[in-house]
Amino acid sequence: MEIVFNEPNEIVLIPQQKITVSKITILQIADLPNRKIVRAHTRELGVVILWEGTNYDTIGQWTDTDVINRLNELYA
Repeated sequence: MEIVFNEPNEIVLIPQQKITVSKITILQIADLPNRKIVRAHTRELGVVILWEGTNYDTIGQWTDTDVINRLNELYA
């Protein structure tokens, strides 16, 4: 039996883990221009992709304030 969806659906195969945090500690930020990715290595969340692809191009020369704003956008 095969079920065909009208549109592709995103399905989570690995159960999500939830944590409650009051802060995020950034250990390192890596800007990878060849891959068009900026990622933050954090103590609480592990690796967080801040910008990639066209968003990487749009952010241009990011600052620490941009990183703080992006993390707030993603998690606050």
